[in-house]
Amino acid sequence: MSRPTFGALRRLWLSTATLAALGIGSPVHAQALPVPAAAPADAEGTIVVVGNRSRATTALESPVPIDVIDESQLATLGANSSLRDALGVLLPSFNSLTVSSSSWNSVARPAGLRGLGGSHVLVLVNGKRRHNSSLLNLSTGSVDQGANSVDIDLIPAAAIKRIEVLRDGAAAQYGSDAIAGVINIVLKDDDHGGTLTVNGGKRYSYRGNSDGRNIEAGGNIGFKLGPDGFVNIAASAKDNNHARRAIPATGAFYYPLASGQPDPRESRDKTVFTGGLPDLRALTVLYNAELPLSSAATLYSSSTWSTREAIIGQNFRRPNSTNAVLSIYPDGYAPNYTLDENDFQILAGIKGEAGGWSWDLSSTYGENRSKNGSTESLNASLGDASPTEFWTFTAKFAQWTNNLDISKGVDIGLAEPLKISFGAEHRYERFQTIAGDPEAYANGLYQYPAGTPLAGRYATIGAQGAIVLTPEDAAKLSRNSYAAYVDLGLNPVPRWFIGLAGRAEHYDDSAGDTLNGKFTTRYDFTDHFAIRGTISNGFRAPSLAQSAFAQTSNQYTTVNGVQTFITAKSVRPGTPIGDALGAKALTPEKSFNLSAGFTYRLGTRFNLSVDAYQIKLDDRIAQTGYLTGAGVSAILVANGFDPNYSVRYFANAIDTRTRGVEAVANYLQPLGEDKSIRFTLGYNYNKTKITRVADNPSELAALNLTLFDRQAQGYIAGNLPRSKLILGQDLKLGNLQLNLRETRYAKVAFLGTTAATDQFYGAKWIADIDLSFQATKNINVAIGANNFFDTYPDKNTLADTNGFPPYPAQSPFGFYGGYYYGRLSFSF
Repeated sequence: MSRPTFGALRRLWLSTATLAALGIGSPVHAQALPVPAAAPADAEGTIVVVGNRSRATTALESPVPIDVIDESQLATLGANSSLRDALGVLLPSFNSLTVSSSSWNSVARPAGLRGLGGSHVLVLVNGKRRHNSSLLNLSTGSVDQGANSVDIDLIPAAAIKRIEVLRDGAAAQYGSDAIAGVINIVLKDDDHGGTLTVNGGKRYSYRGNSDGRNIEAGGNIGFKLGPDGFVNIAASAKDNNHARRAIPATGAFYYPLASGQPDPRESRDKTVFTGGLPDLRALTVLYNAELPLSSAATLYSSSTWSTREAIIGQNFRRPNSTNAVLSIYPDGYAPNYTLDENDFQILAGIKGEAGGWSWDLSSTYGENRSKNGSTESLNASLGDASPTEFWTFTAKFAQWTNNLDISKGVDIGLAEPLKISFGAEHRYERFQTIAGDPEAYANGLYQYPAGTPLAGRYATIGAQGAIVLTPEDAAKLSRNSYAAYVDLGLNPVPRWFIGLAGRAEHYDDSAGDTLNGKFTTRYDFTDHFAIRGTISNGFRAPSLAQSAFAQTSNQYTTVNGVQTFITAKSVRPGTPIGDALGAKALTPEKSFNLSAGFTYRLGTRFNLSVDAYQIKLDDRIAQTGYLTGAGVSAILVANGFDPNYSVRYFANAIDTRTRGVEAVANYLQPLGEDKSIRFTLGYNYNKTKITRVADNPSELAALNLTLFDRQAQGYIAGNLPRSKLILGQDLKLGNLQLNLRETRYAKVAFLGTTAATDQFYGAKWIADIDLSFQATKNINVAIGANNFFDTYPDKNTLADTNGFPPYPAQSPFGFYGGYYYGRLSFSF
C-alpha cells in the first residue's frame, strides 16, 4: 500500500481545520456535557491528568512524583527566559543548558530530566504526543548530544494553563521516550477574557559592553463557541539580540613583512570571536478549542504554528590561514551560521461517553522544517570565485499519530471501582535531509599563488562556519509503529492503590518489537502520610534522525587540551564509509526503573515529598569520539574519502545506571488579610555511572582505537552537577508581590582525553528576583533580575589562543552573567 505524502496530509488537515472552524463558529443547540465525578482540587494543587489514565488526583496524592507549574509561576520570569529555562529554574530535576554553540544548539537547546537527556523525556500537549525537532543536538559535551528532542520553546507561555511534569518511567503507558519522565503541557481553555504581556531587558555590562537585549510580547484571548464550547487563541513574538563573552585572541593574524617584522595591522582589536547567544526572531500562534455536540460527544482541536530565524556567530578565520582568500577578506572573517525554521502541529479529536464507557479518538500531525546556511563566509578552495553566502542543507521531520483511548470504572466489590483503560496507537514518522548548494562542499582545488607565504598549498575545502551536507550525506527514512496498551487502577482496601500497565509496540524498522510493563502502588497510612513506589521497564526507539544523519563541518575540538581545527564528518550505517568503519543499524535503548518515596502534608499549609530512583539504561545510543589516526586514514582512502577527516557515528555504545534522590517542600504562612509568604524547597541529587562500554566493531578491532573514549564518556557521566538546590520565597502584601529564588548548582567536572586535561568548576549560587505591583484591577507592572549578583562560572584552566569565552561552554547556568528586565501585563 502506498503511503500518503505529507504534503497531502497537510492539505487534508488544513481542510479539516477550516471545516471544523466553520462548524464550530456556527450556532449549535447542545446540552452541557456532564462532568464525571472527580476528587476536588485542594490547596496542594489542581487535578492532574498525566501519570494515571483513570484516576483523578492532585499531584501530592499521586502514586508517582508529579510537579505542577501554573501560569502565575511562568509569569515571573524575564524576557530572556524560554519555557525550557522556566522549567530549569523551577524544577530541581530538570536540567537545561544555556549553550554557547556554533550551530542551532544555541536555539533548539538541550534539556532533560533526572540526569538524562531530552530524548528520554516524552512531551505531550493536552495529553497528546508532540512531534520532535528536525535538528539534532550536535553540541559537544552535552548529555543530550545526538538527540532531536521536542522543542518546547515553540509553545508560547501565554497559551499555557499549567505544566505537569511526571518524574518517573512511563513507557508502558505512553510509549517510546518516556524513560526519565513525561512533560504534559495543558493549554488554556477560558471562553472569555485574556491577557497581554510585554517585557524586555538586557544583560549586565561585560568588559564595558552591555548586550543581550531581549523584547517579547505575548497574549491570549478566549471566546465562547456555541452555548458550551470555547476557543482560546494565543500568540507570542520575540526579538533577541546576541550576547558574547569573547576575549582577545593571541598570536599573529597576518603574515610578517618581508623584513621579518610583524605586520603593523597586528595592533588591531583581536576580540574577534562572535559566537555566543544568537540573534533570534520568533513568532508563534496557537489555538485550543472544544465544542460539545451533545451530552455524549465533544469535538476538540488545537494547533500551533511557529517561525523562527537565528544568526549564530562563529570562530574567527585568520587571514594567515588556509581558510582565507585575501582578495575577499583581507583582514580575516568570522562567518555566521543561519537558521530559518518553521514548525506546525494540528490535533483534532472527538471524545465522549457511551454505555458507561469514556472514549477518545484523535489524530495529530506535526512537522518541523529547518533551512540552514552560512553568511559572511567562503569556500576557500574556490579561491576568488567563492560565494560569501551558502545554503548548506535542509532538514525535515514529520509525524502523524492516531490514538483511540477507552476507559471505565467497574464495580467488582473492592473499596473503589476498578479503573480500566485501554487503547491503541499508530504513528508514522519521516525524516529527510537535503544537500545544500554545490559551492558549499565543492573542492575547487585552489592553490595559493607563487610569491605568497602559502604558495603551492591547497586551500581548505567547504563553506566555513557551517554544517554542510553533500548529496552522499542526504537521506530520507520513514517508519510506522503500532501499539496497544492496557492500564488498570484498583483499591483493594480504602487507603491502598495499585496500578498495573502494559504496552506492546511494533516498529517496521530496526527498532523491532517491544513489550513493557509498570507496577505502581501507594498506601496512605493517615490523611497526612503516604508511601509510594514503582517498578517498570521501558524503551526508546532510535530516532530516524540518529539513524539517517550524516554531515561535514569545519570546527574546533579539544585534542590533548589544545583547541584544534578539524574537518569533522558524521557518517551512518549503510554507506561505504560508515560500513567500513563499523557503523551498525541502531537498536532500541532498554530501561529498568525503580522508585520509592513518601509524601507528607500538614493541613493546607505544609507539604513534603521525597523520592529515590534508579534508572538502568542498556544499549544507550551515543556518538563515538572522533576516529583518527593512520589506520582510519587508510580506510578513508580506500573508500575514496579525504584521509584527513575526523569521523564519528552513532552507536549503541554504552550501558548506564543513574541513581538519585528528589525532595520538594512547600510551606505557606498567612500574614493577614491578602498577605502571606510561601517558602519552597526543591532538591535533586543525581549520579550517572557507565557500567559497560561496547567492544569495538570488528572493522576497527586491529586499529587499537577507543570507540567511546574517556572524553565522550565524560559527556554522559560527568557534565551535569551532581546536585541542584532551589530555595524560593514568595511574599504577597496586598497589591505588592516579591518573588525570590536562590539556586545552588554543585561542582562540575569536564573530562578530557587524559586526566591531565580534566577541568573542574566549583559550586555556584544564582539569585533571581521579581517584584510586581498590581496597579489596577487589570494592570500589573514588574521589574526583576535573573542572576542578580552577576555570577559567572569558574574560568577554564586550559590555554586558548582563539579568544573563545574563558568559561565552560556547558555551564549549567550559562556564562552570560546577570540580566535585568521590566514587565507590563494587562488582563481583561
